[in-house]
Amino acid sequence: MKTLGILGGMGPLATIDLYQKIVSLTPAKCDQEHIHVVIDSYAQIPDRTKYILGGGENPLPMMCEAANRLKQAGCDAVIMPCNTAHYFANDIQREVGVEILYMNKITVNALINRYKDAKNIAVIATTGTKIGRVYDDILNMHGLNSVEFSDCQQNAFMKCIYDGVKAGKTHEYIELFNKTLAKIKADVYIAACTEIPIFLPYIDGQYRFVDATLELAKYAVEFALKD
Repeated sequence: MKTLGILGGMGPLATIDLYQKIVSLTPAKCDQEHIHVVIDSYAQIPDRTKYILGGGENPLPMMCEAANRLKQAGCDAVIMPCNTAHYFANDIQREVGVEILYMNKITVNALINRYKDAKNIAVIATTGTKIGRVYDDILNMHGLNSVEFSDCQQNAFMKCIYDGVKAGKTHEYIELFNKTLAKIKADVYIAACTEIPIFLPYIDGQYRFVDATLELAKYAVEFALKD
């Protein structure tokens, strides 16, 4: 069994969500059969989106610091419950020398395998993830279209993420999330911010959603248990 490292705190609820999914997906019949997971919940890492938009501190040094702690703790691979953080994933892997399981690549591969008829994909994510093309470049490489949002729609999702989940006020933003989602037409929707899955149990209507956190958890469990 391999050891997984979670580079967390981006944000704390998203970190809990990922670990909960890993535990739930592990085919364990007792405590001792669960995966060895080391969590570094480093909530002090500067906001990724602010930096990508040109108005914040570079989060890379602190992300590398956390990744190095996980490496020193004996982790065989690092996973990050933050989609926007994957804008920096190549740099972290190069500077620290630790294997990263890429949430964005894993999620797109899962989407392609599950929904072979999908062409237009709605990436529900932070503005940093969108501008950084964390998903768009991978989707385009596979011949898929990333649906464009209006500024109003993107700003609404940002409010749901930051003023809602990150501020501990998810329930106050369920209505806004549903109203905004209803205006976006796509074949498949990616929950491409690790705060977005917190809203999924409250969705009105039928949507084909791929939960990036869930796909990462599935892949991470298979990776850890593989001989």
